[in-house]
Amino acid sequence: MVKMKDRNASLKSALGNMPTVETVREISSVPVEDSVNRQGYAAYNLADELKLISMLNTVRIEAQAYRTESEVMRDLRDLIERIGLEDPYFVAQAIVYSRCKGEGMRAINHLAAALLAPFISGQEYAKRFYGLWNKKEDRGGCIYRPDDMSEIKDVYCTLNKGTLSNSMKKGFAASLEALDTYLLAKYKKTVIDIANLVHPNPTKSKATVKDENGNEVNVLNALMNGINIVADTWETAQAEAGQEVAKAVREGKLTKEKAAEVLKEAKADNWNSLLKDGKLGILAALRNIRAIMNNSNASDETVNMLCNLVSDPNKLRNGLIMPYQIDTAYEVVRDEIGTGINQRNILNALLKGYETSIPNLAAALPGKTCVLLDCSGSMHTACCIKRNGKWERMRNATACEKAGLVAATIAKATNADIVRFGGRAEITSYDPNMNVFTLGKSLSSANMGMTSIAAAFNAIRGRKYDRIILLSDNEANTGSTSRAYKEYLRSVNSSPYVYCIDFAAYGTTPLKNDGKINYYYGFGYAMFDDIASNEFNPQAHIDKVRKIVI
Repeated sequence: MVKMKDRNASLKSALGNMPTVETVREISSVPVEDSVNRQGYAAYNLADELKLISMLNTVRIEAQAYRTESEVMRDLRDLIERIGLEDPYFVAQAIVYSRCKGEGMRAINHLAAALLAPFISGQEYAKRFYGLWNKKEDRGGCIYRPDDMSEIKDVYCTLNKGTLSNSMKKGFAASLEALDTYLLAKYKKTVIDIANLVHPNPTKSKATVKDENGNEVNVLNALMNGINIVADTWETAQAEAGQEVAKAVREGKLTKEKAAEVLKEAKADNWNSLLKDGKLGILAALRNIRAIMNNSNASDETVNMLCNLVSDPNKLRNGLIMPYQIDTAYEVVRDEIGTGINQRNILNALLKGYETSIPNLAAALPGKTCVLLDCSGSMHTACCIKRNGKWERMRNATACEKAGLVAATIAKATNADIVRFGGRAEITSYDPNMNVFTLGKSLSSANMGMTSIAAAFNAIRGRKYDRIILLSDNEANTGSTSRAYKEYLRSVNSSPYVYCIDFAAYGTTPLKNDGKINYYYGFGYAMFDDIASNEFNPQAHIDKVRKIVI
């Protein structure tokens, strides 16, 4: 005989708790998927504007797991053509935002700037678009660094088999006329190359330098006339040191053994001097951290100045440094620099720089947070190049490594639950006292095969959260994400905010970008700013881009 309590148990198991009217309304409002992802599985389409912004802030021009390099370029072209016919100014704003205020991606924005040229031809803002970005006034064009002009020129001339557009000529000329002495000298190859094409007016340039006779010389005019101007950069200093030592060896003043010692000391002095004079940029410091520490034997003074530089949040942000670039420098120091107080100081400085650059997520995201981390095979795809007959992985982190760092950052800031998923899902324990870089590596180490976002939602069924943050390339290829999401809502009788953070910009999202479900992109400080400040406006990305003044 079946007992009543057994029937009740079956009833509860089958139907769960009675949902509230609000939960039923939320579940009913989840729409049917209106598109498919790259693999042909149900997904939601994104507005073209969001597709463009996410591509410009996420994608490198290289092969991805589900898109070839050629397809990346064609997708970008198609987006710019569709939007450019209706709203070319928005495309220009999106490029300027991405290059100068967002994630700072270079190649994808150079290509976009070249592709946009015919759509803004004759527009009054066109020459300003190809002009300098004014950091102080927070306005301007897509030229963040002088070499942006060379890259855009190369792409445009390749596509058009000709010279620059008129707006490019005017914008580039104005940019050259506005550059200061340091930038003109540092990027003199670009300056000379572009100047020969656009013929800037040297009288409009205020950049001057003293010649060997102590006379003030117009830098732009000097460069255009073939007069050598040397920038006070680390490349120049170290190259000159090498040349001087090599000359001494040829003249018999130094043995090769002594020369190596002298060159090491000279380079040490140069690193120290560049740091002291504030002439070593933050990106150069991170990229050369091995050389600075090894070649100089890291004097206490050098290490202290280096620590101050790499821990400065303003320099990290203004230099458009990506969090994973700090992680790479941290890994180099940890693994390749001898142990000791200097190594510990640098590691602590890098950690401090990273942490102080991130907004206060604990205050921005109160309550309970869950992070769903995609560890599927496609997230581990790394771009490779052939070198000396062998395929080598490039230094750029995989999507999973970048997502792991984001997950670690959110977890440490908010004490979030972490769920790793692929074809299956697991609630993952972690040590909250572990530093963010080590934790990020640990979280992203799993390769879990297929992609089932549904499995991730099933794993947290019955667990109530204020928000769920999904870190993924959004290429689900098994299970129904929308159905699993609905069942999750039923299980908790409430609806959390959901962030779908895209690490590949393939053009679709697993949940509809509407109401409490929000689409984000990227893996840098701009994305963290969005999380902290834009809760929760689905149009926030577009609104932010439309505020750009060119």
